[in-house]
Amino acid sequence: MLNYLESSNELLQKRGYRLTPQRYMILQVLQEAVGHLSIDQILEGVRKSYPHMNLSTIYRTLELLREVGLVREIHLPGEGVQFEIFADHAHQHLLCHGCRALIHLDADLLGNLPKQIELQYHFYGVTLDLLVAGYCEKCWSTMNAFNTSG
Repeated sequence: MLNYLESSNELLQKRGYRLTPQRYMILQVLQEAVGHLSIDQILEGVRKSYPHMNLSTIYRTLELLREVGLVREIHLPGEGVQFEIFADHAHQHLLCHGCRALIHLDADLLGNLPKQIELQYHFYGVTLDLLVAGYCEKCWSTMNAFNTSG
């Protein structure tokens, strides 16, 4: 985790910012998370170390970290806004309509689509976020069992 925070500090410095204690704590909470976090979950995680952190500081800090490219903001239907560490340029999820499970897809799934977009359209710095909604195997089986028994 230290390498991630060190590289975050370097990126912030290149953009003219410092790695303040508030930024450090938020990045640390996001880095340690298993999955995506809501604003309230981030606040809860930060308050374990610093109980006086307020919600407006979390909002402002996340906005800066998103603009700098350290944090990704994800809008999930019915779930609201969630945040995670920005790990790569392609980001795909499967969202189950039934149980609301969110599954990360392999970054290689779409092949070199960002590079193809760059070459064909001369469009650079491409990030590709994709949300595919459907049903996981368990929810699909449950739905089909219900439909065939009725």
